[in-house]
Amino acid sequence: MSVFAGLDLIILFFVLGFFSSWVKSDLRFPENTSKFLSVYLLLALGLKGGHQVKTATQLDGFIEVLSIGMLSCFAIPFVIIRLLQKDLGSENATALAASYGSVSAVTFIAAHSALISQGIESSGFMVAVMALMEVPAIVIALYLYKKSNQNNHQKTSLIRDTLEILKGKSIILLLGGFAIGYLFREQEWNSVSTLFQDAFKGFLALFLLDLGINAQAQISEAWKQKGKAIFVALILPLAHGSLFLLLARFFNVSLGNQILIGVLTGSASYIAAPAAIRFAIPKANAAFYIALPLGLTFPMNVILGIPYYLALAQILEHF
Repeated sequence: MSVFAGLDLIILFFVLGFFSSWVKSDLRFPENTSKFLSVYLLLALGLKGGHQVKTATQLDGFIEVLSIGMLSCFAIPFVIIRLLQKDLGSENATALAASYGSVSAVTFIAAHSALISQGIESSGFMVAVMALMEVPAIVIALYLYKKSNQNNHQKTSLIRDTLEILKGKSIILLLGGFAIGYLFREQEWNSVSTLFQDAFKGFLALFLLDLGINAQAQISEAWKQKGKAIFVALILPLAHGSLFLLLARFFNVSLGNQILIGVLTGSASYIAAPAAIRFAIPKANAAFYIALPLGLTFPMNVILGIPYYLALAQILEHF
């Protein structure tokens, strides 16, 4: 079976945006449009997840999946800081640990879309798992950084940084949307489902087009450190995704949830983590913690990673 068999062709919108930026086209989205698309996708994902959980007859596997997700949030920052601190310095290693320990909501959305196109079911509670996985790695990475640079205000700073992360728009929209979707009665859900469910993929296409334009612009900076870029942005994420997918398989997590766990643990945050790092560690180089996740890891995941996790999980089903 080809690893590209699970590729959802909506990814071609990302490729188009990437290509347009590469040939220096004047194609650009207004800043407010980009912000609107981001808000819409996060809110729609939360609403759909909450509604799916409410209408589900059972929540089998939730504890297992959440435990695996939390384990990744604790383990990945430790691994990245240990591997990179000597070469890149504590600031840059911490920034990368926060980004790669956290998760990408957009990569999750693309993976969820691919599962639907393949007729593979996943649990509605995966949205809540994804939202809960955004914060811990960022907090842990900042804690490790502050511990290595101890001062009298350490505890106050950590609390402040954690509160800033929790107030971020991605967390508010995902968990808030999830709560609203869960509380909606069926008639209320039907009144908004045309916008938040039926039109979802169209808005996703526009967002991927815009993301492709922005991602291409980051690659030249990321590629200045070729060896480290390949290791951090391509090899490590696939290794992490594979490891935690195998762990999910060991605990008999359902096929769709296995794939989403692989995708989440193999992704990187370029919204929540950069916002937190820019606030907490201004000396960290954005060419690492923004350019690598957005310019290399995200394209790798949507083009190669998602089909790879689909294929890996389906192969493991036969063992």
